[in-house]
Amino acid sequence: MDFEDIRQWQGTAEAIAKELKRQIARLGLSVEPPAVRTVRLWRSKQLLSQPKGQEFRFRQILEGLGVALLLKRGWTLAAIAQVLPSFPDATLEQQIIAEANCQDPSWLPQMQTTTLPLPTGHASAVDFAEDTVILLAQGILRQYTRIINRDIVRQYDKSIPSELYRAMCKLGRLYIEAGKSDRAACVHTVLERARYPLDEWELDIFCHPDFRFGQAILIDSDLRVPTSDCAEIANSKGTFGEDNVIEHRLYERLREATERLGIRRQHKAYTALRSLFGSRSLIGEHQLLDYLGDNDLTPLQGTIVDTFFDSVPDVWLINGYAHRCAHCGTLMRPYADRKLFPDGRCPIRQCLGHNSSTAKVSEKLDQNQDRLLIAKPQILTYWTGPAIDELAIFEAARKNGLDAELYPESDLCDVSINGRNIGIDAKSYTSPVSLALRLNRTGIGGLEHYRRRIIAVSDQLIEERPDYFSTFQSAIDKKGPPATLEIMSVSQVIELLKVIKYEN
Repeated sequence: MDFEDIRQWQGTAEAIAKELKRQIARLGLSVEPPAVRTVRLWRSKQLLSQPKGQEFRFRQILEGLGVALLLKRGWTLAAIAQVLPSFPDATLEQQIIAEANCQDPSWLPQMQTTTLPLPTGHASAVDFAEDTVILLAQGILRQYTRIINRDIVRQYDKSIPSELYRAMCKLGRLYIEAGKSDRAACVHTVLERARYPLDEWELDIFCHPDFRFGQAILIDSDLRVPTSDCAEIANSKGTFGEDNVIEHRLYERLREATERLGIRRQHKAYTALRSLFGSRSLIGEHQLLDYLGDNDLTPLQGTIVDTFFDSVPDVWLINGYAHRCAHCGTLMRPYADRKLFPDGRCPIRQCLGHNSSTAKVSEKLDQNQDRLLIAKPQILTYWTGPAIDELAIFEAARKNGLDAELYPESDLCDVSINGRNIGIDAKSYTSPVSLALRLNRTGIGGLEHYRRRIIAVSDQLIEERPDYFSTFQSAIDKKGPPATLEIMSVSQVIELLKVIKYEN
């Protein structure tokens, strides 16, 4: 597959439109061939490098194919105009042939430039980078809010959040100053990168020891919703509305629903519903109705189903069945590499089912037997995932004969031990700095009501980041309520519960 027969080609706008259509069909590219008017538009935007007064040549055929492919990927014309000229003919040919062979080329060439100096020393460079990430986090939250409100979002007009647009401009500057091509010109590319830790964005400044957000992931890689780190970073300057934080809105909706049951029943109802989301995020409709009936929640049936659950789509079935994760009980999703995850992969990053070596199915459910419901992605991210550790701590406390309560008084903490003696909150922030910023800014919440206040962090995070505790301690306030917190791994908390059992 090559271009040997057209290397000496030349022709008019009409001729190149016909040739592009022929080449697209020959290569089997899944893009629309441009019309003559489109070819002339591309030329006016300098996407096609035709010298004035001359006919189109082979180079412009390659450029036309490249433009069509990049537009399909969601790139803007401005971004394409910036990148395309950096490709020599041979490289551009390789990119197009790779697309034809479904090899997914990056289209991000390394620019041979001299690295530009950072603004005015490391301190201001780090400040600039952190401001960029804060804007990006705010933009992601606003973009997500618009999406769940079913608003129209386009990169080409003012519907894109201003914070996201400004963050993209600043990211582009960071890439250019690092001597690299601008990898932030396309909103889709930026949002895709946000599914990975910032220190993997190929920017040295994001790996600098003084840059606080290097470990943060802004969008959950599987569930495609903003993470707790994203929400906290967005609010870190105190100028972003708290009502825009997704977890806060979910909590308010749940509180409003349970408060309708009256003061006597609301706390018990809250615990029952949070337990439901934690252990039965995949559930049959009849099972759900039975659960609500058993817990005196039937009056909330409509609200619970409409607000917190979706029907399981057929695309998530595997061989016609819904696979339940053996570890957390949620719906496993089909995975592209069937050899790696033959029965699907759990989308909860805290779950053992998220890893190929420990993924396991406990049950295969037939959608025809009972309409299957799955908790919304926001619920899975903010409640189901963290509940893995919360429920483990609660069960360990009960096993040791301790007076334990789950989500007491509508979430004063995650688990209380012996009344107001000990309060435990499980946290799953990938960045210890984001966690510390949250506690410094908003306080320690309901933990203030307990004599001993413990933050529990998943063992997985500690294994991945051995410096998690020391980084947290360096960022947490040394005075006030945050200074009274103890931070431990979940396994350390469970060991502590054994000690308390013997003390009792």
